[in-house]
Amino acid sequence: MAEVIGGILGGVGLLFVGMWMLSENLKMLVGPRLRQLASRLANNRFAGFGWGTMAGAITQSSPAVTFITISMLRSGLISPRQSYPIALGAQLGVGLILFIVTVDIRVVALFGIGVGSIIITRLNRDGYRELGAMLFGVAALLFGLVLIKESAAPLADQSWFQAGLEISTRSLLLSLVLGTLLTFIVQALVPVVAFGVGLAAAQLVGVEQVLMYIYGSYAGLGISVLVLSANLRGTARQLGMFWAFQCFFSVVVMVLLLYVEVYLEVPLVVAAVTALDIGLGPQMAVAVILFGMPSRLVVLSAPDWTMRLFSRYWPASSAEERSRPQFIHDQAMDDVETALDLAHLEQRRVLGMYSDYLEMARTRQSGASPRDAVQSLNERIDEFLGELARQNPGQSSERHNAVLSRQKLITWLDEQFAAVPEYLLQLPEDSELDTFQMGIMEGTDAAFLIFLDALESGDSDAWDFAEQLMGDRRVLMQNIRERNLAGTPEDDLVRRRIIVETTNAVENIFFLLARLTRDFRDESARTT
Repeated sequence: MAEVIGGILGGVGLLFVGMWMLSENLKMLVGPRLRQLASRLANNRFAGFGWGTMAGAITQSSPAVTFITISMLRSGLISPRQSYPIALGAQLGVGLILFIVTVDIRVVALFGIGVGSIIITRLNRDGYRELGAMLFGVAALLFGLVLIKESAAPLADQSWFQAGLEISTRSLLLSLVLGTLLTFIVQALVPVVAFGVGLAAAQLVGVEQVLMYIYGSYAGLGISVLVLSANLRGTARQLGMFWAFQCFFSVVVMVLLLYVEVYLEVPLVVAAVTALDIGLGPQMAVAVILFGMPSRLVVLSAPDWTMRLFSRYWPASSAEERSRPQFIHDQAMDDVETALDLAHLEQRRVLGMYSDYLEMARTRQSGASPRDAVQSLNERIDEFLGELARQNPGQSSERHNAVLSRQKLITWLDEQFAAVPEYLLQLPEDSELDTFQMGIMEGTDAAFLIFLDALESGDSDAWDFAEQLMGDRRVLMQNIRERNLAGTPEDDLVRRRIIVETTNAVENIFFLLARLTRDFRDESARTT
């Protein structure tokens, strides 16, 4: 039993590591061209459904496709609206593959891990390492699901497992419940359904019971996705909830139809699958394909309504909302001047987020860091400016270089602002240290607010005041540093280090704000 539990835990760990590696490396590689390609492939809900079907057939696991889609969503490669049909199509693909070929996904995963590892460790060229890490992440995700399934597989040979399926012959509802529980335990639909088909072939159960095993198996997989999605946030969790609840919706509809067919003798699903003279196994494959039909009809016919429903209960996180560009977009690159104007507006927007770092230090709340959103937005601006230069070489080059140089300053400024709360939150509460912290935070905040006011208004007087304020602060920081170090014991190395690093960060902030004041003032004068 320890081996079973260890295998399941190891599989879950590989699943999460694979998701993380895939999403993080996708973020590094995602550019306008790749994003446009992904959008073209999934811009139509039926095309996205088709890609999901193909992925489900290849992986033989609709939860695997769902978690890969979640990684693509978190990296910004696809939008939430594009992710729904992909996750939905995976369910159909799993049924279709039963008619085509059985792929040993374990071997595929091992090849992926091996090839991905070689690329990561042996190829140092730009982009190759990220591609290798993405391949390794997908393979680890798939192997994690395989490990979960294989580790739990011995449970299917246990007497209690087989006795449970035999007991289920007494009631259709009991068949549904046991199919749900057993699939949740073994983390695979096929063993439960295959055993049910075997019982039916031995004339121990009817087709109705096997259908209930199928419906229960999908309910069990839905519960598994709910559990595995519990640590996700924002649109990632929204997609996990969508996959689980569309399973539950289809379960409810198909179970009701089965009861109507059995007790009211109306020919429906059982009649449809048994009318095909193709053998019991293929008939159950048809039942798997038909299972998700209610969800497909709803989602593909009303995608906007479906997305609004799930986004209402599992909305995008504040970090996701803030990290999405509001001005720059891939279609703006045809006109260089307009694109640079939009980049200028996006830079102003990201600078406004830096006040949150000081608020974080003021309230001593380490969980409220805006770093992820700010870094993501700065990366998108960098990417936008780089692609703009590649698509329009030589056009408005001087202004483009100025905007690009400003972006480098803004990125460095983010690092310095992020360092201030990181250092200050390590200091213990002390009256002398409180005075030091208050002086650092309030002085920096006041100067930064004046800079933001000048940035917002563009008024020449405001820029004059800001430029006077953002002078050389080396002497001031040196005095603050020496005064606080003098009151700190020589053996308190941590406290002394934090004082030095904090004052250095603030000194860098004023230096960068002075540079940005001149740059933005020149930009403001050019546009007026």
